[in-house]
Amino acid sequence: MLSAKHDVKRGDLCSTCVNTFDALIYFVIQGIMDLGIITTCDDLCSYVTKKSESPYLEAICSIACDVVGINEFIRIATKVDLDPIYFCELLTLCPVNDHGDAKIQAFVISPPHATASTKFVFDLTFQSMNGTGTGQLLYTIHPVDDLRISSFLLIEEKKPGLYAERFTVDTTPDPDCVSDITPCELWMPGVYNITVMICNGECNSHHPHSQTYDTVKSSFQID
Repeated sequence: MLSAKHDVKRGDLCSTCVNTFDALIYFVIQGIMDLGIITTCDDLCSYVTKKSESPYLEAICSIACDVVGINEFIRIATKVDLDPIYFCELLTLCPVNDHGDAKIQAFVISPPHATASTKFVFDLTFQSMNGTGTGQLLYTIHPVDDLRISSFLLIEEKKPGLYAERFTVDTTPDPDCVSDITPCELWMPGVYNITVMICNGECNSHHPHSQTYDTVKSSFQID
């Protein structure tokens, strides 16, 4: 147990907190309901460990709770409409920079067109003059069949400088998808528009420490 906690301390607290957000909130809420009166961080985080069987959830729970105290930890965890980055900022595990910036310098799609089942590579370069807060790179693809596809990358706090990010999209149709039950992206021939946003905090969030730094639009084609 301690080794996992120490590993998280030595590693990246912010990304671990963001990545475990959904599971942590679930088990913390369950613990609050099942335990009733909770007086220490150990009471709650031991419950999280037992129920989740994840030493890494216990580590984030223990570290965050020790920092803010059990009462504040419960108050934050039971807030309505939390998003992962804001949650981890409230726990002081993700840095905040409300004076940051990021300007997209280049956005390249390779290949610009190809047949379905191709893995398209997207390279984005951005520059920050004042550094950035903890945020996201959010991309949204608008296929020809109107099934919007979105995903994101966590952008950890940056110092002023020039940075590059890369993500890929596999356009292989899912052979196991049953379209009558769940809509499937078939990657039919046509032009696919893509919008990429770099944000402070979670993109499109209404919480504090959230803003859109910059946006770029482009397209690729499936032949």
